[in-house]
Amino acid sequence: MATLGAVASVTSGADVGSRPQTPAVSPDLIAQQPVTEVDPENPAQPVAAPQAPPPEADDCSDPSARCEPAAAATQPAQTQMLVDAGCRASGDHAPEGTMHLAPVVSPGQDRGRVLRYQIEIEDGLAIDESCFASLIDSILNDSRGWGGDGSLSFQQVGSRADFRLILASPDTTDRLCYPLHTGGKYSCRSRSGVVLNLMRWEDGTEEYAGNLAAYREYLVNHEVGHLLGHGHVACPEPGETAPVMMQQTKGLDGCLLNGWPTADER
Repeated sequence: MATLGAVASVTSGADVGSRPQTPAVSPDLIAQQPVTEVDPENPAQPVAAPQAPPPEADDCSDPSARCEPAAAATQPAQTQMLVDAGCRASGDHAPEGTMHLAPVVSPGQDRGRVLRYQIEIEDGLAIDESCFASLIDSILNDSRGWGGDGSLSFQQVGSRADFRLILASPDTTDRLCYPLHTGGKYSCRSRSGVVLNLMRWEDGTEEYAGNLAAYREYLVNHEVGHLLGHGHVACPEPGETAPVMMQQTKGLDGCLLNGWPTADER
């Protein structure tokens, strides 16, 4: 497995929107050059970098009503429905261009080398943050993932992270991924961290139609793979499993969709 490049500890910075009692985070936690699913025929234009944002139930009290058992029975199904919907909350998205930290919902894993990450979500997105954080934890620490051999694990933290994982609207993704040309439709691994494009998170691609859960696994593992030092690879042969570091968002070239690192990639 490739090793993670040098990373800096969290310091105060202006890349994250201000909220009461929310720790400030730096836009420069990762010191590597950015990597993304970018069309080489459309490079970023040599213009000045965009400005960063300013710093900154039912009543179950009656046992005879049998309400508590009924609620417990439906909770797993409701949770799974939320996960299947990409942790979409009620209401419309109204992105504000600033970020805040998501709640830490899991202690993560503690095996092998431990990478600590913090989740940031753009202000104004209609996302269930606890659901999103739990889903990211389950993907990163899945036995099929980058640390499946026990050499690596991930822990979500609220500060002093090794890297940031950000969910952002297309416009904000473009700003955070600059100078890469993401065109409102790609995600990236940049100096801002791992940036997931909300449009892709919710809509996936044509090849993944009807299987958005698998696409989200691919999206997270692909961009974190860049963080770990992995570059892009091509489809090895039509009919074979697509490597997770293949740019599957742009097509499968005859390979079979896959959201997890192959044995050759670990």
